[in-house]
Amino acid sequence: MTPSRNALTTADALWRHLTEHQPAVAAALAMQARALPEDWSQRLLGVARPHAALDLSPPDGLHLDIAPYDASDPESCEPCADNGDLCRWHAGFTAGCDALHIPLTGAVRRDPDVSVKDALRRLAEHEEAAMQGKPVPA
Repeated sequence: MTPSRNALTTADALWRHLTEHQPAVAAALAMQARALPEDWSQRLLGVARPHAALDLSPPDGLHLDIAPYDASDPESCEPCADNGDLCRWHAGFTAGCDALHIPLTGAVRRDPDVSVKDALRRLAEHEEAAMQGKPVPA
């Protein structure tokens, strides 16, 4: 049986992110994995051979919230396709892009010669003035 490339790639990416961002959790997970009995795949997943588990699909409607393989293409994202709408990752990605894109587009419309650095500085000044209750700069 050929191992599922998708499962192996996802596991590799998850482990890399876990060791980079949560090394203590990665260490605890590794210790737990070492302590598993030889028949762990049968007990936990109902398959006799561990490599057979690589072809198991997630339960209906349940997907991990991780960055997809191609973050810029929600059409190739399984959770987006299953839900018929953006998954939480793509919704957050889109909201972040909009939060940056809309003010920058507005700044360029007002002043075509503005640089991104100047526009971001002006936005920061605007937000700071609004938070302090001062008059907002134009």
